[in-house]
Amino acid sequence: MDMNFKTSQSNTFLCKVSDASTAKPIGVFSAQTPDENPYKALFNPKGYNFLNMPMSEFKNILNEIIQLERDIRISKWGEGARPDEFSYQLNRIANAIATTQFNGKIDISCYFLKRVEEAKEMIGEDCISFIQVHNSISQLYNTVLQLTSEEGFRAIQNKALAHLKNQQAFA
Repeated sequence: MDMNFKTSQSNTFLCKVSDASTAKPIGVFSAQTPDENPYKALFNPKGYNFLNMPMSEFKNILNEIIQLERDIRISKWGEGARPDEFSYQLNRIANAIATTQFNGKIDISCYFLKRVEEAKEMIGEDCISFIQVHNSISQLYNTVLQLTSEEGFRAIQNKALAHLKNQQAFA
């Protein structure tokens, strides 16, 4: 199912969340990382403010998480390994925003919540396809919430560090 989100020029949807300017960044990372680190976008000493982030920065972070998941899968199971559910959802998010262009910064999870709300408005004659689209977009939104939470992002950082250490052990 192709889900490139069509967005109007004026993204006027406002989320009722804490003020983005006062939000504490998540995933602040001050420890040392290996010099050979293909996942540098995941380790920022200033952390990440997913409530106020350029879409291009989110795409970079997402692409590195996808690469990390792929690298771990290949190191464990070899080239032919199939993506797990999390990797599948990550790729769906990347495809959904691949052609999305934004100027300025947005609230990343709010952007996906807006897509869920738009899907709700699709209720019409074809209830089955509405349910499929709504469930599909809701899964994306839940994955984005996981990625943009302190706990979820820390887990990804820890996974990247463990993978890098594992790679160095075999180097």
